[in-house]
Amino acid sequence: MKLGLCLVGGGAKGAFQGGVIKKLKEMEKYPEIITGTSIGAVNGYFLYKDAYYELERFWMEMDGEKYLGELGKTIDNSKIINELMSLEGKNENMEKFFVNYVSIEDRKLAERIVEINNLSEEDAINAVRYSSLLPFRSEDKGENKDLIRDFDSQKLFQFFKEDVSNGVYDGYNLDGGILNNNLLSPFIDNRVDKLIIVGLKDNYVPPEYIFNHYDKEEILIICPDIKVNPYDTVRFERDFCSDMYNRGYRLTGELMNFI
Repeated sequence: MKLGLCLVGGGAKGAFQGGVIKKLKEMEKYPEIITGTSIGAVNGYFLYKDAYYELERFWMEMDGEKYLGELGKTIDNSKIINELMSLEGKNENMEKFFVNYVSIEDRKLAERIVEINNLSEEDAINAVRYSSLLPFRSEDKGENKDLIRDFDSQKLFQFFKEDVSNGVYDGYNLDGGILNNNLLSPFIDNRVDKLIIVGLKDNYVPPEYIFNHYDKEEILIICPDIKVNPYDTVRFERDFCSDMYNRGYRLTGELMNFI
């Protein structure tokens, strides 16, 4: 059975995906086609490098002060990317790994979808860097704790649209979730027998178009069983991340008969 895995974006809530991935490995279920957006691209890169242990350590030993970088026009993700760059190895079970990001030129946004296996290691890591690089309005910056307390994705996106119209982000490549947080289109041309979508919202519902190409029985949705809040996106705290990781692990085990 050919298995596909879609890892949507959601910041610190991505710990949930880490638990899903661990359980899939224990079940000897190895996705052959993977897509990732934002933190999903980060998690997917751990899989791409066959770094299951490192992925678990990343989330279970999470320290927000270690990974959250400077706040300027973006929320700096260089510390996370540096950790990815240290990974060695290659996942031989993975046929294709797609990530998306947003390219901005002449005040216009365009989605870019790239297949990592076709890229050099430098270009591959850059694609993940772009996919997980969130815009931020610099005059609103403050301490990381204020970012967590005051995080409002709708407000930030409104600021972002204004800044794009003013040319502030021309030449930038940014988070894929700005335009498309559900990278499902690669599964149309790369059909799988079972498609697992790991959403990071409670009661997650995928875009309707995927059901034009897959029957509902061919799709398994795994999402948190608790209410998640907007500020959870930047809640890179050990207790929160370990709880989400364990929830992903447990829920995947409960659904194993459907995989």
